[in-house]
Amino acid sequence: MTRDSSRTRSERSLQRRTFPRPHRPDQARWPEVAVYGALGAASMFALSGGLLTVGARVMARLPLVPRESVRGRPDVTVRAVHEDRVHLDDSKVTRRGGLLALRQAGGAVHVRLGPVQGRPTPTTVSRPLLAVDTDQPLEVARAASNGFFWAGTPETAHGLPTEEIEVDSPVGRMPAWLVRPDPAEGSAEGVSDTWAILIHGHGSARGEALRIIPLLHRLGLTSLTITYRNDVGAPASADRMHHLGSAEWEDTEAAIDEAVARGARRIVLVGWSMGGGIALRTSVRSKHRDRIAALVLDSPAVDWQDILIHHATSLRAPAPMRRLALWMMTSQFGARMVRLHEPLALHEMTPVYYAEHLAHPTLLFHALDDETVPPEPSRQIAAMRPDLIEFEPFEGASHTREWNRDPVRYERILADYLVRVLDLEAPEGGLEVPVRDPAARALEGSIGLRL
Repeated sequence: MTRDSSRTRSERSLQRRTFPRPHRPDQARWPEVAVYGALGAASMFALSGGLLTVGARVMARLPLVPRESVRGRPDVTVRAVHEDRVHLDDSKVTRRGGLLALRQAGGAVHVRLGPVQGRPTPTTVSRPLLAVDTDQPLEVARAASNGFFWAGTPETAHGLPTEEIEVDSPVGRMPAWLVRPDPAEGSAEGVSDTWAILIHGHGSARGEALRIIPLLHRLGLTSLTITYRNDVGAPASADRMHHLGSAEWEDTEAAIDEAVARGARRIVLVGWSMGGGIALRTSVRSKHRDRIAALVLDSPAVDWQDILIHHATSLRAPAPMRRLALWMMTSQFGARMVRLHEPLALHEMTPVYYAEHLAHPTLLFHALDDETVPPEPSRQIAAMRPDLIEFEPFEGASHTREWNRDPVRYERILADYLVRVLDLEAPEGGLEVPVRDPAARALEGSIGLRL
């Protein structure tokens, strides 16, 4: 039987129409896939870029937004209160060597404690109760550690007559404590025209200076403990933001103006943490540089870029976010993104810059266990200028707590330095330190407020 060739061709044609070849999406649909892929990648890039920007902005604003210090929050648990000692939960704060003070009820309770003397249980430490500064007793409850150790004002804490004055700064009138030497109270004579300008740290307060004011008073110096823009009780800056010393030095300059107007002939700048950075910046920019006789820096913020990177790294922020945050703080356009009125001069706040421009003798304390301001930049600037800087590291001390760790050593170093650099007469019979006994009984009218 013969096959109809025309029918066969027709059947094959029908099969081609009815049963098409298998679809090949990897070949036939690749343009569409490429478009969707590009859109998805662009979306993810935009999302990741947006998240990066938001994260960088938050990171940049964290150190700039004024807020009360987190140190004021409860960070210690009191387990037992005895007549001569207090038992506390073991923690990094409570087990650290040296002196410690506690507050409760916003300052209605304030006590001073000595170094750790034992472990009543595996989870608690015992500290001697040196003094009680308030009528209300310490309770078994949460408490806030007070690194200033003393509370209130120089008058309520130490019995030193204190004038509340105001310093006329570029942004308004700033409150300050003025303590004059008094030979009748044991002050050395003849150097009252040497003024110490005392500058507290970031998120801190004037009370930070209470630990050394008695020593300055005994040496015969006049002390002016200042506030600066955006402090509680002080005027705000135009953008209501901290400038990390980049602008706050102007308030210290105003304090020097005030001191000179009241008869100061020599100035000693003393600063803690950011206050140390402010003192450094003032020393290289002040029109009164010839009057500045010395600097005393306690755990100073010598290098803000190092500090910011240190904290960003501890938060595990990626490197691009860290770089973007620094750009926001230091560029004209970036500053607007974090609501700064002007970029921060972080390039002028580094060990290299200060080493090049520093012209004054400087005593530099730094706590080696400092987790807030790493000590390495202090080491660097001291190594760069050994002709001007005396570096005193403190083992076992946390940020700005060198005095608390060893008040005898701290005050001895500071007293010897000031006597030598300022050419003061050493007190007859020597100077007993600490000048104010940490266990001294509370004075009448003492308070527990951290001011």
